[in-house]
Amino acid sequence: MLTAKELMQLEDFLGMEQNCAKTMSYFGANIQDAQTKQLFQQIAQKSQQHFQTMTKHLNAGQNLQ
Repeated sequence: MLTAKELMQLEDFLGMEQNCAKTMSYFGANIQDAQTKQLFQQIAQKSQQHFQTMTKHLNAGQNLQ
């Protein structure tokens, strides 16, 4: 079982990961260089995957309690 402090840290992490995905998507959509655009899009996708994976695991843990 997680402490209140650990849950707050996880919430902070999830917020930062989601913010990273949004920021990288924004940069990817607004840059002209094709290679750099692709890099930002890949980073955004990876951040979104991290967010979804963490959320899935946290939800699964709640269902076990």
